[in-house]
Amino acid sequence: MPIYSFASEDGKTLDEIVPLGTSHITRDGVRYEKVLADECFAVGNQVKIPSQAEQVKDGYHKLEQKEGSRFLRKSQFSTKQIKKAWGF
Repeated sequence: MPIYSFASEDGKTLDEIVPLGTSHITRDGVRYEKVLADECFAVGNQVKIPSQAEQVKDGYHKLEQKEGSRFLRKSQFSTKQIKKAWGF
């Protein structure tokens, strides 16, 4: 059974697990109508998940920018070695 959102006339909302085809429910004498689409649900705004290499690079970049990071010290590797390791 899916979870649906229901709203009453006075604006109160409920999320309930109900059978398919349910259009309204009654709780404590208040009638709630099924909401067609949740307001916070975005349709069509798909985000491409970055590749694992990009995620690793982003993580290291954040560490490098962090104040007091060990990455702020002089590296024992040359610029050429670093570029080769990162694929630049």
